[in-house]
Amino acid sequence: MTLSTDPLDPVRYEVFAHRLWAIGEEGRIALQRVSASPIVVQGGECMSSFYDPAGTMVLACSGHLRFAAATSDAIKRLIEWYGDSPGFHEGDQVFFNDPYVAGSHTYDQMIVMPIFSQGRLVAWTAASTHTADVGGSLVGEPTEIFHEGIRILGLKVIEGGEFREDVFRTITEQCRDPRYVGLDLKSRIAANHVCRRGFLALVDKLGLEFVLAACQRLIRDSEEQARARLRSLPDGTWRSRVYFSTRGSRRDEAEVHQVCLAMTKTADRLSFDFTGTSPQVPNDFNSTLPSTMAHVSLALTNHLFWDIPWSDGKLRPVSVHVPEGSLLNCRFPAACSRAPHVGGYLVSAVGETVAKMLYAGGRRDDVNAGWYAFWHGGGPGYFYGGHNREGLPTAQGLFDIHGGGLGAAATRDGVNSGGHMNIPSGGISDIERQEMQYPFVYFTRRHVADGAGFGQFRGGLGTERLFMIYGSNDASTNFQPYGGIPQGAVGLFGGYGAGYGGTRALFTTRRLQQRLAAGDFPTSPAEVVVDGWGEVLVPPVAARRVPLPAFSLVADFTQSGGGFGDPLLRDPEAVVHELRLGLTGPRTALEVYGVVVAADGTVDGEGTRAQRQQARADRMRRGRKGARGLGPSSEATHASILRFHAYLELVSDGQRLFVRCTECGQLLCRAEENYKAHAVEIERDLEEFAGGRLPSGEPYAGIFLEYACPGCGTLLQVDLYCPALGGERPLWDIQLDTASLIGGSSGGEQV
Repeated sequence: MTLSTDPLDPVRYEVFAHRLWAIGEEGRIALQRVSASPIVVQGGECMSSFYDPAGTMVLACSGHLRFAAATSDAIKRLIEWYGDSPGFHEGDQVFFNDPYVAGSHTYDQMIVMPIFSQGRLVAWTAASTHTADVGGSLVGEPTEIFHEGIRILGLKVIEGGEFREDVFRTITEQCRDPRYVGLDLKSRIAANHVCRRGFLALVDKLGLEFVLAACQRLIRDSEEQARARLRSLPDGTWRSRVYFSTRGSRRDEAEVHQVCLAMTKTADRLSFDFTGTSPQVPNDFNSTLPSTMAHVSLALTNHLFWDIPWSDGKLRPVSVHVPEGSLLNCRFPAACSRAPHVGGYLVSAVGETVAKMLYAGGRRDDVNAGWYAFWHGGGPGYFYGGHNREGLPTAQGLFDIHGGGLGAAATRDGVNSGGHMNIPSGGISDIERQEMQYPFVYFTRRHVADGAGFGQFRGGLGTERLFMIYGSNDASTNFQPYGGIPQGAVGLFGGYGAGYGGTRALFTTRRLQQRLAAGDFPTSPAEVVVDGWGEVLVPPVAARRVPLPAFSLVADFTQSGGGFGDPLLRDPEAVVHELRLGLTGPRTALEVYGVVVAADGTVDGEGTRAQRQQARADRMRRGRKGARGLGPSSEATHASILRFHAYLELVSDGQRLFVRCTECGQLLCRAEENYKAHAVEIERDLEEFAGGRLPSGEPYAGIFLEYACPGCGTLLQVDLYCPALGGERPLWDIQLDTASLIGGSSGGEQV
């Protein structure tokens, strides 16, 4: 077959695009085969990607999404700084890891490589990994970027094809485990060689001018498809407010912070405004502006542009405003080693606003609740120090978070231990491998009962683990004061953002060795205290890192997904099935889902109907008085215009637009108003909801604000609120541009 000579013949273009993706995947796989890092080899925290000569990303593969977006910034800055001196030449490879230019923290390390053809710079390729040893202070201790290990603003580790042993040793010998760091560095070099070879093979096959034109076409296609996606969705503003906690700025106790977002969509443009986000903090829970931008890109790739070529073109319709000095745009030299955590909460906020916009636009299959929820912050972290029983350093993190739960969808539960929002091709490390590298013996790793957001469709469950410190005399972990508010919790349309299951605590032990020798061992964190294995250890509030004596126990849990819809609408058979599996507890089944179980373990249908009716009546009784709405309506009086919410729609009487409950037909308010101001608002105490306090015995710092239809009591939205921080109450989360709807210029599903 003779291919067309048209430089952008569509068949040749598709061959190019698919082959370029495959080459990037080959580079990523080569990287994982060379690396010895659990977080890279099994966790998947790595990336290979391609860029045009100016540093614009052409295509990223399915590795760690924040790396691809960040590397564009690094290449552009390297060109600006070093394009003339020392310049870039055939065979060069450049090491970079400054989070104030690109990436999230000094652990995000990249090597970029220019690609030359016939003496001409035609592209760049880059390989990135999370390398968890950078020297410096252990996680939890830094207060400035200078404490956070090596920070390299561009060094040629390979020059003209020759390996620079001096640069290699200078980088690796600053770290606790030079062999581990060195293998990670060489794995990135290997990936770049694979990607360069594959790219030049495409040049040989398709011709240089075609390849250059096709790269630009990929960028343009990405932009055009992103703009088309936006045009198909209704105009409006969607808002989110997400909380998390860190060590206080003036005292060593937990302090709550917030990420505030207003996302506005107009025609084919999307803007994000993070005004109202908390100020930067004097510890390492800060995000640099490049990290924030990378996480915005990550969130949009996950939720909105997942099926659009992963290039920088998709972000051209997007603008972002982040106040300087906030914890999403910290000022140099603020510490930022926990920037990915902060970025996770940012992704939760972006995900909520995008999900609600997508629902209003009729793209129900693309809707997910949050993917990064923890019932509380604080307690032991997963960044360990010390040595294992072989005497090898363990200055790395333990990343079971890659097996977290995913958010519920509009028609199904979230995926249990389904992955991590950052990494489409991620994975979770084998327990045996972790026991080999760390001074741990696992007693359990399993799904955490009641750990995900409750809803008509439950969020995906994360995992909990309990392990013993074994074979080390100097093990330690980072420790945060317990923060009494769900972290990053986002539910949709009456679903809760997080479940209250799971334990994160350190335990002292009694007679552990004797009981183990007798063949007994604890099988869950809950058993430790109940069965007399040990007691919760709450370190002094000033402790930033905590020693882990041999035979002490550590329990923690990973993130879970948020729920979708009113829990009282969940299928009772699904609740009873999960009761049998131990994924839902009896108290949750009765009090949250309103399901009564008969003596034979089946659903008591009549009892369940009565229980749910009573629960709706309790919402009305406990809620704010005076929320009555505008009265009932029917299809004869009000025609459906747009379904923008699982239980709410816009309707018209021929002249005006109103918000109506789809469950009972109650009119809540005019379309130009905040529906929550006309709903029944119920304050719910978190201690009452969870059935207990934090592991430290401290009270919670937040409350749930539940909003129910004044006509039928259907739960419309569950908002988390921190009275100490204040802010808009009720938060106007969905503010549609009604003028565009009346004019018929907006996208979305019209009913």
